[in-house]
Amino acid sequence: MKVTGIIAEYNPFHRGHKYQIDYCKKELHSDYVVVAMSGDYVQRGTPALLSKHVRAEMALRCGADLVLEMPVSVSTASAEAFAMGAVSMLNGLHVTDYLCFGSEYGEVSALQELAAVLVSEPEEYRLFLKEFLSAGCSFPAARSQALVEYFKNPHNFEGDTFDGILTPLLNQITQILNSPNNILGIEYCKALNRLKSNIKPVTLKRQGMGYHDTLTVASSAHAVSADISGKNLPFASASAIRELLTSTLTQETIAQISAQVPDEASAFFVSSLRNNGYLSEEVLDNLLIYRIMYTDAESLSQYLDVSGDLAERIINCRNEISGFTQAASLLKTKELTQTRIQRALLHSILQIREAPLSVPYSRVLGFRKESSPLLKEIKKNSTLPVLTKLADSDALLDETGKRLLSETTVASNLYEKLLCKKNGQKFIHEYQKQIVIL
Repeated sequence: MKVTGIIAEYNPFHRGHKYQIDYCKKELHSDYVVVAMSGDYVQRGTPALLSKHVRAEMALRCGADLVLEMPVSVSTASAEAFAMGAVSMLNGLHVTDYLCFGSEYGEVSALQELAAVLVSEPEEYRLFLKEFLSAGCSFPAARSQALVEYFKNPHNFEGDTFDGILTPLLNQITQILNSPNNILGIEYCKALNRLKSNIKPVTLKRQGMGYHDTLTVASSAHAVSADISGKNLPFASASAIRELLTSTLTQETIAQISAQVPDEASAFFVSSLRNNGYLSEEVLDNLLIYRIMYTDAESLSQYLDVSGDLAERIINCRNEISGFTQAASLLKTKELTQTRIQRALLHSILQIREAPLSVPYSRVLGFRKESSPLLKEIKKNSTLPVLTKLADSDALLDETGKRLLSETTVASNLYEKLLCKKNGQKFIHEYQKQIVIL
């Protein structure tokens, strides 16, 4: 069998995501698609819009065969740790042939070349990096400039490689490193490199709207059906769809949002919206205020992404902080983006202290019945315990695995509490939730 892995948040699942799954099956001729998905919290440092089980079902309805959950400390980590954790999980299954990811650049060989330099860190590159950092550049800017200088020297590469790949790449390095999906793609390639994985990376050029583009109700009305040819695909980004949800949720808004969701999952998504089954970062407002009012800088600095300097600034500004998003905006600087601040604040709320270098288990959120041969193959070949019942975890996991699962379980129970408080539904403990089977 041929298996392709996808690393995703699906926050929320939209037509561009289905396009990617279709591409894996039709163009890569994959028998199965395995998704390593963020759980109830995502990398931008916020709760996921919809719960992980809802998002898993949407993916399965749209062609995914198996959805696995990344631990919360991985799904909310920096791009490097996020990629390393997710890739390690797919690699540990020992059935994955390809890793397919979207990127703005669309050429995997160039991303691999950049990743190779960042992993090996040759001396010439390190000297350039030190020089630009000493000149006062932020780390991303210094890294970009150091790579440009390093790639200018053809003696660092074989002739064919330099002429065929690197010459056209040279003028675009800065632009590549300014695009979020390119950066994540490079991190995936770095992780595969470090793991010496046999998984082959494949990148699919992103179609439609950019990551930071916004979507108005009027523009979303012109959505068209996706087709594998890649033509006429005005896909809305997940961030644009989330932005629409910040407005008053009218029937018209719901209709326009649902136009960006594949038909197979649209009714399911709309039902969640109408039943108040979604969360925004506003639900963290009071939790953050409580955390920072009852702690000190030394305690805060123990959490992931919270440096000593940031911890001091949080404490110094706590009387001005009125909510989660407002705090991130207040605390951001030239060196620290709002997303990085949000991750730090979320980690302090969830009391997450570190992200693992690898994920020591794979937890199944859902699968398709006809994909049972894939599960059998995974159970036969995987070097990771496969969790289909959380009650079995004590017997299957080592101490690191138990800690990660416990941390994720607590975080998901908090998400469930916040969701139930909003929609009035009965609380269901993480251990009582059923795997999604279609």
